[in-house]
Amino acid sequence: MKPMRRSRLKVVLISALVVGLVATGTVVALRFIKPHDTPASNQSSQNPAPTVNQTALLCTEKLSDDVLLGQKLMIAVYSAQLNNEQPLIAQYQLGGVILMDETDESAIASLSAGMAIKPTIATDQEGGTVQRFTSEGRLPGAQDVASSMTASQAYSLYLTDSKYLRDLGLTTNFAPVVDVISRTPQALPGRMYSASPNSVSSYAGQYILAQKDAGLHPVIKHFPGLGSATGNTDDGPATTDPLSALKTRDLLPYQALSSLDPDVMISNAIVPELTDGQPAVWSPDAVKLLRSYGYENAVVYSDSLTAKAIPGTLQDAALKAWQAGVDVAMIVQTKDQTPEVASYVSQIITQAKTALENNTLERSSVVESVARILARKAIDPCTIGDR
Repeated sequence: MKPMRRSRLKVVLISALVVGLVATGTVVALRFIKPHDTPASNQSSQNPAPTVNQTALLCTEKLSDDVLLGQKLMIAVYSAQLNNEQPLIAQYQLGGVILMDETDESAIASLSAGMAIKPTIATDQEGGTVQRFTSEGRLPGAQDVASSMTASQAYSLYLTDSKYLRDLGLTTNFAPVVDVISRTPQALPGRMYSASPNSVSSYAGQYILAQKDAGLHPVIKHFPGLGSATGNTDDGPATTDPLSALKTRDLLPYQALSSLDPDVMISNAIVPELTDGQPAVWSPDAVKLLRSYGYENAVVYSDSLTAKAIPGTLQDAALKAWQAGVDVAMIVQTKDQTPEVASYVSQIITQAKTALENNTLERSSVVESVARILARKAIDPCTIGDR
C-alpha cells in the first residue's frame, strides 16, 4: 500500500560555523553547531565511526567465501520487479540494494525476509533531478538549495525527508553530492551546491546531520570530485582536473566532513596524477588517499559499474574495484536488464572466488572489508555462525 503522507516537521534551528579559514577562504576545519541539540541528535552527530576489533575480524574470517563476496555486492531494485529479485538477494546474501523508485514499507521489509545478515537498504535521494521517493513532495536540487535557503532551512527540509525514508525502512542514502563546481557546462547540472568549497561543506554538512539525526546513514559522493569532470561518467569516459588542482578545491569538503562519519562513493572518472589513466574506482591510490582524510573505517562504495565510463565485463569491473580496496561494488542495472542480474551476480562471485584461490584477491583484505560493512550495519559477526 502507499505510505501515508506526513506533515512537515517544525523548523529546527541550526547554524554552521566555518572556522580556521586561511586568507584565500579555503576550509581548514568545519564545525557544525546546533543551538538546541537533543540527546538523540548529539549522539548521532558526534559518535565516531564504528571500529573493527580483533574478535570481529576472527568471526568474520569464519564466514564462507560466498557470504563474504555477497556482502560486498549491491544491486538495483525496481518496485515492479521486487518479488523476482528478493530470492536472488537471499540466495547470495547480498550486502545491499539500491531502490530505484518509490517502494512501500511492506515491500521494503520483504527484502530482508529470511536473511541472516540484513541488507543495506539504500536509495538516491539528492533532490532535484535525482530523487527516487517523491510522495512527500519534491526536494530542490543542491544548487537551488544553496542559492535560496539558509543552512537552518536546508537542515529542516532534509530532516523531514530523511525521517520519512527511515520510517519506510531505508537505512542509507547516497547523498549529499559534495562535488565543487569548477567547469561549465557542469557534468552534473544542478546536483552540486556551489563553486565554493566552504558553501559545499556547509550545506552538505546539514544534509549529513539531518540524515544521521533521522537514523539514516549518508554516503557522500563522488570522490575525489566531479566538479571539473569533462562529462557524466554514466554516459561515457570522463576526466577531471589533475590531483594537484583537486587538492586546492574538490578535496576540501572531504577533509571538512570526515568528522561527521559519512560513508563515501568513489567515482568512475579518470584523475590525472592519481589514477594512472584508469577510473578512480579501480585505483588503489585513490582509495588510499580517501582513507588518509579520516575515512579509515568508512564503507567505500563504487559508483555504478554499469556506467559507460567502465569498459569490459561486470565481473572484471567488480574484481578490479575490490582489488583497489573498494568495499562494495554497485551494479545499477536497468529495468530491462533485471532478468539478467542473477547471471551478473553469479559471474561476479565465480570470478572473485577464483581470484581468492589464486591470491590475486587477498582474502584478508576481503575479511577486513566485510568486517567494516558489518560494523556499519551494527551486526556482530560472531552471532552469524558458520555459513
